[in-house]
Amino acid sequence: MPNKSQPIEPKHIAIFGATGYIGTKVLIELYNLGHYVTIFVRESRNMSFINEECTLFEHTNTRICIASINIEEKEHINIRELLSGVDAVYYFIHSLTTKTENFLNLDNHLAELVASVSKEAGVKQIIYLGGLGIDRPDKPLSKHLKSRQETAQHLRLRHDCVTEFRAGVIIGEGSASFELIRALGDKLPFIPDLGKEEGYCQPIFVNDVIDYLIHALRNPLYYGQIVEIGCGEDLQYSDIVMRYVKITLEKKLLLIPMPFASLWLTPEVISWFAARLSGMPYILIYRLIAGAYCDAVVEEFPVSKIDKRSPISITSLDEAIIIASKRSEEGYINSAWDTPYEISVLNEKRKKQLGFITSQEKNGLIFDEYSQKIPLDKADLIFNRVKSIGGKNGYYSVSYLWKIRGCIDTFLGGPGLNNWARRSPKLMRVGDRIDFWVVTYYINRTNRKVLRLKANMKTPGNAWLQFSIEQIEQTDEALFIMRPYFDPEGLLGYLYWYSLHFIHKIIFKQMVKNLTKYN
Repeated sequence: MPNKSQPIEPKHIAIFGATGYIGTKVLIELYNLGHYVTIFVRESRNMSFINEECTLFEHTNTRICIASINIEEKEHINIRELLSGVDAVYYFIHSLTTKTENFLNLDNHLAELVASVSKEAGVKQIIYLGGLGIDRPDKPLSKHLKSRQETAQHLRLRHDCVTEFRAGVIIGEGSASFELIRALGDKLPFIPDLGKEEGYCQPIFVNDVIDYLIHALRNPLYYGQIVEIGCGEDLQYSDIVMRYVKITLEKKLLLIPMPFASLWLTPEVISWFAARLSGMPYILIYRLIAGAYCDAVVEEFPVSKIDKRSPISITSLDEAIIIASKRSEEGYINSAWDTPYEISVLNEKRKKQLGFITSQEKNGLIFDEYSQKIPLDKADLIFNRVKSIGGKNGYYSVSYLWKIRGCIDTFLGGPGLNNWARRSPKLMRVGDRIDFWVVTYYINRTNRKVLRLKANMKTPGNAWLQFSIEQIEQTDEALFIMRPYFDPEGLLGYLYWYSLHFIHKIIFKQMVKNLTKYN
């Protein structure tokens, strides 16, 4: 680890992709080191936690500017103005969860736009995190890995000083790769042997990745360089899963040969089963699994060739698994892969209705309401309880009914009640996942607290569950309100909602009663 006690010269840094897993961690690190940071996001509410209740930032004064702007050509001038005076840019935009097959062109276009505007604005360095991968005739790169490296090439087309880091599987609490490893290791009875089809990778601990990204900032050794980083151990992906099981579960997961595995155990089939086991989106898993058939190892550009005296001490795979697993168990997760923005937000019509609806049904949107008065000084206690629902804590009501619903959802191809890693409730923000829910609105202020969850489960329509606490004017009381909303799709949607009417009454009444207890 670098010596962080040494004083540094504050710089002005911009981050594209600050809401992502690595972007959030880099943001926290840069801020706590004393730098001024401008973050580019499509929706500022994704970063509202910074100003409201984030304890990971060592606040002394305001040194973060949130620029809510779409990265597109028509915003060229505005982006350039925002980058004026910026010393370096961190670029973490990629289309891992974009369903369109055109994501290669999308990533390349965005990279060229940001690089060209950065050059015009006088930005001295762009630091980019891409992926390891060797394009071999017998093991060609997957589209996703190829995209990660092509993005760097397009950054270099428009800017003279690009530092491209290439990392493989990132072992860290909350990372998509590690969550997939955990899900497979915890639930699979054995690992199918893919034989020669399976490629090799070199994993790396997330803390080491962040250390390298910070160490390269305005460091001439890294200017214009491709830097490959890893733990120094080449492994097949199945080896990492088995290593995880051995370390965390203290048992051996067998590797069993499968006859003609290459013919029927395709990336699509494996991804389908992995999505059922993990509850993670199929498209995300597919792109991760497709990379398992490639060789993603350190080869031509090891960091040792560029920085022979690097102060960063690499963490072993075993130690990385131990630390990441412990953090996941203890809920110490300050960053996690999010549900894509396009999935988590509401359209304008529904956004307005959820905010101002006054009747039980309006324009096809149905809802129920359950309320309870509470002492105002208990609002924080009760809202913290609301934020902790799901996972091991359950839903403060008839648990077996929730479990049945989770099993049905899993059977239908949904995420179910998977106990996946989630960000600490103290750091909650839009896009976070809670079982088969996605956080779509969150605010935590003295007189107004709201948490809105959108159902990611399989239903004939769209469903939301909203909790709010608001002070009753001129009193020392507040009103706790829970509203389940439903936007039915056709007749089946209405039948679904009304067939569950009495079950909902039982569940939600008990839920409100238990959530609002304070004695």
